[in-house]
Amino acid sequence: MTESVDKSHDVAHLALASLKELGLASNPRNYEVWYTHIDGRNPALSRDIQKCLGRIGEITQADVDALYSQHIVRVDLAHDVLEVVSRFEHEVIELSELIEASGESAHGRGIELQELSLKLHESTQEYPSVSALLESVLAITKSVRQENQKLERRLAESSDEVAALRRNVEHIQQEAMTDPLTGVRNRKSFDTMIVNLIENAKKTNEPLALVVADIDHFKKFNDQWGHQTGDHVLRLVAEVMSANLKGADLLARYGGEEFVMLLPGTSIEHAAMLADRIRGVVQSRRLKKRRTNEDLGVITVSMGVAKYEPGDTPETLVERADQRLYAAKNNGRNQVVSEPCPDDPVRTAAQRH
Repeated sequence: MTESVDKSHDVAHLALASLKELGLASNPRNYEVWYTHIDGRNPALSRDIQKCLGRIGEITQADVDALYSQHIVRVDLAHDVLEVVSRFEHEVIELSELIEASGESAHGRGIELQELSLKLHESTQEYPSVSALLESVLAITKSVRQENQKLERRLAESSDEVAALRRNVEHIQQEAMTDPLTGVRNRKSFDTMIVNLIENAKKTNEPLALVVADIDHFKKFNDQWGHQTGDHVLRLVAEVMSANLKGADLLARYGGEEFVMLLPGTSIEHAAMLADRIRGVVQSRRLKKRRTNEDLGVITVSMGVAKYEPGDTPETLVERADQRLYAAKNNGRNQVVSEPCPDDPVRTAAQRH
């Protein structure tokens, strides 16, 4: 095991021990804060933790939540911790199998010695020294077996602890790639996936389409009806879009009221039709205020559609889809504008209806 891995294991155990000592739950957020603090990778975080502890001699969950929001870069750390836990878990499993085999070997030797003891039982009176020697060997064998059993139990407990830690880290990683308001992927996840999907499109020559969507007049709607209602609108649009995707399709909140859909294996024609179907469903949802049942009217979305072309980078593909989105906005909103297709130079909702 390398020195760096040893250090990471030590940091992980110290982080869990510190949380227990401070009476804090060993949940993903708390663990991530303490792992970063003990590892020394974020001096500002460590300084603020010492301030909290120095102020009242303890640290509350509210303090930890505030530290997490202020100091933690969740995506990179979750990746590092997941790699360490995975390697640690692999080593624990290997060691467990080795000890189990050793334990079974000791158990087998104990049985052999017990059988020998029975055979020599009749000679016990005549050869008391042999009997005594045999009993000593049996006692040692029994002791070795008991120690192995203790170690096996400890390894089983450690394996359970590591498995729980792995689940927690995976949860952290999932949270780090998810938009907390809508539950869809976030901008960071989109930036990663578009690189991967463009590389795959290059290798396979499969089509790749990108749809950029923007909620029309969202700021005005938000200002008029309040942020809670605005949040409800964002979740509604995300739900409609998500319900119409399948397979390897990816939906992400790009920022503010903008969403993006990456559609691998989808032609530009089918991407435009999908976008327009989503546009129609969103428009059909009449909004009402929950508490007062007040009619808020309808919301609409404008969308731009582009397809991957040889030589495209993530930036150029997004830029072309953005240009179509701006065209949809300038043409009156509530429509889809797509890149030219062989049989339809510019597909828009306004032209089709």
